[in-house]
Amino acid sequence: MDLSPVSNKRRKDFFPHGNDDDGNNPPAERVQVMEIHPVEPTWLNGFNGTARNNAYGPVAAKTIYEDEEGYLIVVSLPFTDLQKVKVSWRNTLTCGIVKISCVSTARMPFIKRNDRTFKLADPSPEHCPPGEFVREIQLATRIPEDAKLEAYFDESGTVLEIMVPKHRVGPEEHEVRVCLRPHLGTNDLLLT
Repeated sequence: MDLSPVSNKRRKDFFPHGNDDDGNNPPAERVQVMEIHPVEPTWLNGFNGTARNNAYGPVAAKTIYEDEEGYLIVVSLPFTDLQKVKVSWRNTLTCGIVKISCVSTARMPFIKRNDRTFKLADPSPEHCPPGEFVREIQLATRIPEDAKLEAYFDESGTVLEIMVPKHRVGPEEHEVRVCLRPHLGTNDLLLT
C-alpha cells in the first residue's frame, strides 16, 4: 500500500467492502497521510553546551509572562552554581534575545549530605550533566537600547526571574534640559 503524501490511491484488498471510489468522499473528508519524522523540540534551538547534547528533558525550562510595560521570564535552574549564572541580552533586527549562561552541578558521581556520601545509582539520570551551558530566549519584540534588565533568584535559589522592559507604545515626549552656555554672559546673548 502506498502511503506517500503524493498518492491518493487505495487498494481494493485493503477496503474489503469496496469504497475505493474517490467520488464518494469529498476532499474535506479524505484522511491525509503525513510522513512523521523525528524532529527536535523547538526549545532545543536555544541551547548550547552540555545541555544541548546530553539533557533528556527541558533544562532551564522557561515561561514568559508579559504586561504593557515588559516581560517577566521565569527560568527553572536547579543544580546550578548560583555564583556563575550570567544574564545578557542583544537585539536582532526583529526581536530581543535574553541569554543565560550557567554551570550545571547535577549528576555528580558522588554527593555528600551531612556525614554521608551517596553514589550516583541512576543508570539514566534526567538532569543536565555537569558543565557549562547556555540558554537563549527569544522575545516577541526588540528590547529598548537603554533597557535596564533585572534578574534575581527566588528564595529557593532554583528559579531565576528576569524583568525585561518593552518599548513604550505611541509617541514619546522627552524633556530636554535648557541651560546657559558657561562662557556666555547675559549681554552676549543679544542679537545684533
